[in-house]
Amino acid sequence: MRSSPTPPADAETGAAGDRLTSVFAPELRAAMVSLLTIVALGAFEGLAVAAALPQVAGDLGGVDLLPWVLTTYLLVAGVATVVAGALVDRHGVRPVFRWSVVVFVLGAVLASVAPSMEFLVAARVLHGIGGGATNATALAAVGLVFPRHLVGRAFAVNATVWGVMSVAGPGIAAGLLLVASWRWIFLVNIPLGALALWLGNRSLPADPPAGATAGRGRIDLVALALLTVFSVGSLVAFDQLAWSSLVALAIALAAGAAVMRRMRGRPDALVAPRHVLSAPLGPLAWAIALLLIGGIGTQLYVPLYVSAGRGVDAAVAAWSVMFFTLGWTTGAQVSSRLMDTRGPQQVTTLGATVVAPACALVATVAFLGAPLWVVFAALTVAGFGMGTSTNSALTLLRLLAPDEELGRATAAHQYIRSQGFAGGSALGGAVLLLVVATQTGDVEAVRGLLAGEGVMQGGVDLGASVAAAVRDGFATAALVCAGVAVLAHLPLRAVRRAARRAEGEAPDASDASAGQDAALGSPQGG
Repeated sequence: MRSSPTPPADAETGAAGDRLTSVFAPELRAAMVSLLTIVALGAFEGLAVAAALPQVAGDLGGVDLLPWVLTTYLLVAGVATVVAGALVDRHGVRPVFRWSVVVFVLGAVLASVAPSMEFLVAARVLHGIGGGATNATALAAVGLVFPRHLVGRAFAVNATVWGVMSVAGPGIAAGLLLVASWRWIFLVNIPLGALALWLGNRSLPADPPAGATAGRGRIDLVALALLTVFSVGSLVAFDQLAWSSLVALAIALAAGAAVMRRMRGRPDALVAPRHVLSAPLGPLAWAIALLLIGGIGTQLYVPLYVSAGRGVDAAVAAWSVMFFTLGWTTGAQVSSRLMDTRGPQQVTTLGATVVAPACALVATVAFLGAPLWVVFAALTVAGFGMGTSTNSALTLLRLLAPDEELGRATAAHQYIRSQGFAGGSALGGAVLLLVVATQTGDVEAVRGLLAGEGVMQGGVDLGASVAAAVRDGFATAALVCAGVAVLAHLPLRAVRRAARRAEGEAPDASDASAGQDAALGSPQGG
């Protein structure tokens, strides 16, 4: 086995990293391509599997289990992200990356040969473990492999690939479904996963970060179980706007409090309270989660609004998601450049300031029945704010977290972000369906519009009223999500307070405090 290359990431300790000006420099190219391949696979997987669900149901049956093909993956991947982060701190990037890619590909292979829906759901558990672990490892690897002055640009390139695959993914999936079958959606993971594994095994650091003190004990299974309860409970709380939501929320909060008490003061904590509660890392993660609830909750149901609410063909409406993604990708690129002259904390706040007004604008133009291009323009602006804030937040995280804790700090941040994704999906859908049910009395009536059929009741065509209910439901959901995005400024205030505390420290303060000062108040690499 090749010896581990000395990662040029530690730009603070020598000129080797400082002289690199591109994330595709020869010293970084293999690692960059490996990580981008994994990002592309992850982005394609989510869109392609969703597109293949009708064909899967037609082939395997078990329609009642169909939602679990997606939900199982998301739930397991979120928890696996946290475990992988702890393992990166204990064992290094390369070994964790190696087994996570293998598990991801193995899960895909098993899914591709599934003889029944039950088998497919079980395979997706394994697939989700690998997917969550590769995601966490890839994010940690960016911080450990690239010089600090290139971290923002590396994250921006990752966001660009994610954006490109989000746009191209539906077309690629449609082509595979047309010429082959849904099983090839999973089989394409084999060659691309092998490429990522080969390159990553040659280029990623093999040893734990210098000074790592996390220990090599077993993963705390009780903490893992509590974390799973928190994930499921919070998802259910957002998914149903009913009294049962309060029960689910209470269970989730109790599980979260229990895992924090269990992890407090432990050097080998699976999820350390300082990463999810204490300033600045905790408030930073929750601010991004609130922004994601707002942005994703607004964006995810655009195809339903365009198709059922505005009468556009469903196949064409599916492409309406690209405007938010285009804005996100552009925002990530702009963010990476802004951080050359502004601190990442300032850029994160700037992006957060854009999201809520843009979501409110989406709601306003949807209520007014404005032309679709106006709705799409507002969605692009909302995506721009999301891309700007999320990219700079990851860069800020890298500058604040010590190398020996970067795996767990990054995984904790990503786990909380995943709660934002899931919460936005659940909240946006719940509000939309609540409005439709209130105005029509039957949410199933939407299916008739999507199928191009009339919605008849008592001999009266209710299609127009159902379409109006969908439009109102989407606009109301966007308005609620805009309100949630506004709340992101509360935890960001805690991040800014941490910045002021760091700036107020004496000049002879510790290196760690000085590094925090630079991270929060100065351009990256400054």
